[in-house]
Amino acid sequence: MSDIREYKQPKNKIEKGLLYLQHYGLKKTVAKTIRKALGHDQEHYSYAQFLKAHPVTEKDLEKQRHTIFKFNPVISIAIPLYNTPERFLIELIQSFTAQTYANWQLCLADGSPKEGLKDIILKATDGVWDERIVYKKLEDNTGIAGNTNAALELATGEFIGFTDHDDLITPDAMYYIAKALNEDRTIQALYSDEDKIDMESKEYFLPHFKSDFNIDLLCSHNYITHLFVARADIVKASGGIRSEFDGAQDHDFDLRVLEKCKNIYHIPRVLYHWRTHPASTADHPEAKMYAYENGRRAVEEHYKRLGIPANVQLDTHLGYYRTKYRWPGSPLVSIVIPNKDHIKDLQACIDSIIEKNEYNNIEFVIVENNSTDEAIRGYYHELQMRNDISARVFDYTAEHPESKGQFNYSALVNYGVHQAKGEYILLLNNDTRMINGDAISEMLGFARREDVGAVGARLYYGNNTVQHAGLILGLGGVANSQFLGSGREQVGYFYRSTCVQDLSAVTGACMLTSKEDYLAVGGFDEGLAVAFNDVDYCLKLRAKNLLCVYTPFSEWYHLESVSRGLDLEDPEKKMRMEAETQYFTAKWKEVIEKGDPYYNPNLSLKKFDYSFNI
Repeated sequence: MSDIREYKQPKNKIEKGLLYLQHYGLKKTVAKTIRKALGHDQEHYSYAQFLKAHPVTEKDLEKQRHTIFKFNPVISIAIPLYNTPERFLIELIQSFTAQTYANWQLCLADGSPKEGLKDIILKATDGVWDERIVYKKLEDNTGIAGNTNAALELATGEFIGFTDHDDLITPDAMYYIAKALNEDRTIQALYSDEDKIDMESKEYFLPHFKSDFNIDLLCSHNYITHLFVARADIVKASGGIRSEFDGAQDHDFDLRVLEKCKNIYHIPRVLYHWRTHPASTADHPEAKMYAYENGRRAVEEHYKRLGIPANVQLDTHLGYYRTKYRWPGSPLVSIVIPNKDHIKDLQACIDSIIEKNEYNNIEFVIVENNSTDEAIRGYYHELQMRNDISARVFDYTAEHPESKGQFNYSALVNYGVHQAKGEYILLLNNDTRMINGDAISEMLGFARREDVGAVGARLYYGNNTVQHAGLILGLGGVANSQFLGSGREQVGYFYRSTCVQDLSAVTGACMLTSKEDYLAVGGFDEGLAVAFNDVDYCLKLRAKNLLCVYTPFSEWYHLESVSRGLDLEDPEKKMRMEAETQYFTAKWKEVIEKGDPYYNPNLSLKKFDYSFNI
């Protein structure tokens, strides 16, 4: 594919519809339009099917009630009350008294101007006060921060969490927290998946099946929210809720607490039902701009506490944030590009960088491999003679004559990295094209963090559909890109396609890493000549506790054929693929069997759009 279809960001629903039609065809567009017209949202329907496929039975709950744990911590939940509607408060209280794990404490601080909520609590417990409920009527309403801190002061449990005064928890919520703490006593903080519940407490929708702990996603938006519980000493040492972050007080609190935690556990189950209101930020996000500004400040304060020079900006999607690093200096980035013939592709790739790149300290390292077209030799000479760029060409085949007629991408990349002078390496395929001028500086910002090993970008096919948005282990086979084939304008499940986040792997077609880390883990495994070498490299970094970050703000075209799978019709290539698949899966057997930590097990591995696992 050599042509790139012109892309224009859609400005309204009509333009979005036309782009959807362009990407997915008439049949899918008509089906989507009919669903919307009838009010049959696909997500609502799919989640209803999911709940039917994964029921929690009374038998399950009864078994939990009779489970005997060795460790039975009191889990205190702090809740600020303020004019809470009677029905909502009764339902909240009863969601606690129905818990299958009994060692909980409910800490209620009431800032309402009038009396009466205590009577409602008593009504919820059939007139007999449950000693696990601690209630305090406050003299004044001190806002959500002050009232929450007053509730926090009532907590005496070993672990403390928070809920809103009109939400619900599932009857097994406390049980699964206790279960996790019994399986690993070193856990310092836990959070669960959640969904929404309507005002009538009848419909559950919009489930958020979350990633395991993902610091870069948390800096993009508060994906943790509910249910969040942490060790009491850490919670109380954090200083509680800060009023200057009202509207985003939980985001600020979570960041401060989690900065002090080394073992953070995610329970991949919906344990929390978040009630929606017509005026909530979820339904009318523009209604609380102050909340988004406070969220932006919360993330920026997080970086300041860590000593990381960064500014945080509001993203185009409200409630989402973009980090811009402000590191001093401009380290050399070596762009390593293996190449065989394909003079037009290579030239277009390099020209796109020369024309658009805003980062001023780069060199090109071209690794020549088995070219037969004499024209490419002339282009190589031309590149190296230019005064406006730094470009060097190294002939791998000449130095390794035994490789003549063979292709081993890992060997080519390893050779190129050893020739590179840069402190950082940008691995790049010769059929890529730079889109935004800050694409390299965007990736480099993350790569310069001590905890980051590799950074990947958002890549598009020539028809402006997603070719790469970060790799998920087990997706579509061994590993594949999330949101593969989705439209460039589509944000994905909870904006995951357009959020900076940590993932298990990113593609070697456009990957930035430090030369030091590359050499430290042995570079690319040459036993993986073509397939999974990039995934293998990322997993080696992950084994060293280094993160692999995907940033959608570095955009490139990757003109790899959409129908590349047809390569498997070649018997020799098919045999090689099978051999490398077997080698990779044997090497990383334990990691693969555990499942991708950044991809929720409630999501399908057969589809690339975060469909539910039904």
